[in-house]
Amino acid sequence: PSMFDPCGLTQMISMRYGAVPVVRATGGLRDTIFDVDNEKDRAAWEVDGSTDWKVTGDATNGFSFEGTDAGGLEYALDRALDTYYNDRIWFRKFQERIMRQDWSWNRPALDYVELYYSAIRS
Repeated sequence: PSMFDPCGLTQMISMRYGAVPVVRATGGLRDTIFDVDNEKDRAAWEVDGSTDWKVTGDATNGFSFEGTDAGGLEYALDRALDTYYNDRIWFRKFQERIMRQDWSWNRPALDYVELYYSAIRS
């Protein structure tokens, strides 16, 4: 497992092609991967700016674990593999949801432009 990850670019590229990430919650990996079982609220806030995931929908996108021990990794992999083998229809929909997430600079760039023009008007 990664001890640190300053950016987290690899998982964003792989998610675009349907890979379901299994990551240690650190650095950029923690910033972009929201555990399907434990982080629905955090995902709603980070992805949609919402405080209620039931309103905006589930934005979780992977399996994560804390720590650097084999047990944590095994737990996350077991959850991912269990889901894949025992609920294939849900897993495919999960992949589709992950592929639809926009991790490009489009939204942050627009936010920045709006902030810039707001500052000019002030």
